[in-house]
Amino acid sequence: MLINLNGWPGAGKLTVGRIVAQKLNGSLLDNHTILNVASAVTKPGTPEYYETARAVRRIAFDRILELPAHFPVVLTNVVARGGTSGFLEENWQAILELAERRNCDLYSATLLCSPKENARRIVSQERILEKKMRDPTALADVVRTRVLFDDGAKRRP
Repeated sequence: MLINLNGWPGAGKLTVGRIVAQKLNGSLLDNHTILNVASAVTKPGTPEYYETARAVRRIAFDRILELPAHFPVVLTNVVARGGTSGFLEENWQAILELAERRNCDLYSATLLCSPKENARRIVSQERILEKKMRDPTALADVVRTRVLFDDGAKRRP
């Protein structure tokens, strides 16, 4: 199975993903595992950044396809419409295709917390080490200009 944990930055996707992967004896592929490679070698938001993220995603998804179909994989992502790049929607399409190619169900859960709690969580020191968004103003802009979705997921809790 594939389990996608969706939500705004700071909602707790990675924390929950670690727990779920451990409980299911599966693997976790956090979106920053892919994005950090791209941001380490290119400037975020550039065509080179997205090209690099796509290449890393392709490698990771190819390896997932080599795993036994019954082996659970937990993904974390921000699946949202809006913004200028279209990358978030494209990434969701890649996840849908992965589930189809793997011939497995795609479970999707959206994690949310109150705007006040989200703003508190996003400034945590551990997010620095993981190269994650830490600006509450930028988060508020993302939430204001984008909409979370999981269209096409076969199962939702």
